[in-house]
Amino acid sequence: METTNIVWILLYGGICIMVLFLLYIIVAREKKPTLNKSPARFVSVSDDDQVGTYLDVYNLDWKPSRQFQDTLPPEVEHSIEKIETISPLINELSARLNDPDINPQDISKLIITDQGLTSYILKRVNSPYYGLVQKVYNIFNAIVILGYNEIYRIVMEERARKIGIQPNRAEWVHANITSTIGAHLAGSSRSGIQSGTMVTLGMLHDIGKTIMLQSLPQPPEGFPDDPRERLKKEVDLYGIDHATLGGIIAKRWRMPQRLCSCIEKHHWPMFWPLREVGKISPENIRELALLSISDVAARNFTGEITGPYIGDDYYRFIKKLPKMESILVPEITRDLNRIKRFLPENEES
Repeated sequence: METTNIVWILLYGGICIMVLFLLYIIVAREKKPTLNKSPARFVSVSDDDQVGTYLDVYNLDWKPSRQFQDTLPPEVEHSIEKIETISPLINELSARLNDPDINPQDISKLIITDQGLTSYILKRVNSPYYGLVQKVYNIFNAIVILGYNEIYRIVMEERARKIGIQPNRAEWVHANITSTIGAHLAGSSRSGIQSGTMVTLGMLHDIGKTIMLQSLPQPPEGFPDDPRERLKKEVDLYGIDHATLGGIIAKRWRMPQRLCSCIEKHHWPMFWPLREVGKISPENIRELALLSISDVAARNFTGEITGPYIGDDYYRFIKKLPKMESILVPEITRDLNRIKRFLPENEES
């Protein structure tokens, strides 16, 4: 009799444990978020506590067109028709930088095939800009001392100048600061995007602006510092904005489509929320988020604008707070200050 009671107690206890376990699984599944559910509307923790929800930043009177544009206004077309295609070396180096098996010897062999490029790199590496204690005599040592990304930036600078695209000093500073921030964010955000990709985008995202400044008539009063107002001014003057123009130029240079799309859309995060842009460009939303935040942070660093400037959703997407302190961290400020030293005094706030 006692044995029978023990068996029944054990059986009943086992059933109770199974029921409790099943209830736990059901509750856990209900609490787990799914991709089909809309993200929560969180309160902004930006520098301006009056912002409210993150969608408020997108309530704007004017927004650029999102229609694909592959033809240019005649005046703009005339200004770029003589620009040669940038060297294929840019794309090849970009691909090599994203290769996990990259090594200095292979990269140096690729570069030294061009004597003019080699001389340019060594001249830049040994300039006061880097302040090296010992003189560098070969590309291999230059790569070891400065790193792949820095050498790649010099290569891009030389290749662009070779086809007549010469940014002014302020543009050069902005491109280098943006690419430095982007390369850092690519690693610290664990986004899966390679730093070489962000160096490419950082250096070329404003290529359309450089061409506009070099080749098109400028408004007497100049362009506003606010990036959104500048885009509107460009569209009013030229019938196209610099981001769209940059994307078209990148396509003509036969750069990878993902990079062309990022250049073309790098200001979209100032106008539309992440969820909306992600539906249109799901294949490169990570690169786009990193680039737009790097662009805004670079302009904050040089004093052109202040504040996060785009919605909190993009900062959250790369696991950062929408505060410049979370982007402009001490690990990179030394390099940023070195670059900023070359900003003309009359253009620095």
